[in-house]
Amino acid sequence: MDWLIHLAGALLVGGMVMTGVRALRFMALGAGAVALVWAVLTGAGWAAILWASLFVLANAVQLAIMIQRGRTGDLRAEERELLGHVLGVQEPTGQRRLLDLMRWRDVAAGTVLIREGQAEPPLVYVASGAGAVEAGGRVVGTCGAGDFLGEMSLVSGQRATASVTAREPMRIAVFDRDALRQLSRSAPELGSVIAKAINQSLAAKVVRMNEAGLQSQTGA
Repeated sequence: MDWLIHLAGALLVGGMVMTGVRALRFMALGAGAVALVWAVLTGAGWAAILWASLFVLANAVQLAIMIQRGRTGDLRAEERELLGHVLGVQEPTGQRRLLDLMRWRDVAAGTVLIREGQAEPPLVYVASGAGAVEAGGRVVGTCGAGDFLGEMSLVSGQRATASVTAREPMRIAVFDRDALRQLSRSAPELGSVIAKAINQSLAAKVVRMNEAGLQSQTGA
């Protein structure tokens, strides 16, 4: 029966390298199911059976919620804003593919989202809250709702040129860079949507920096 626990471990490790959240859930569900079978067949005890059952149940529930939301188009307000307004993706299939690439997080004030010099920082979308942008130890700008972070590094392939720290609680969506690359190859139309949003974000930041520089020169 040892091969069952090895299979469960392989599925779990495979899930950790998946770029899509839904695929990760599927792999985790399979690993939990195999582990549960192993626990029952080997008489591993009630504790092992209990925890394996809870693991399976938790992943099954989350997977069912994802599938149901994908079928009904039931998006949260923050998801509608990002997918429909910022990215302009209205087609449910495209929305589901993009949702699989991101993970929503709530971060506390003081949390460092990106560090200056970080290799391949994540692409981050800010749904709410505000952060401080620092370079060389001094604040050079701010970010807020509707902004993307880490996009310059994504475009250039270079390390992060600045650090971003939450000044207040923030709600963000974190995109997986490898998953974005794969999406650009498999679905060029969605890749172009991301590229357009990134370019618009960069342009808006340049405008803000120019305005800030002009104000400092005039003493406004």
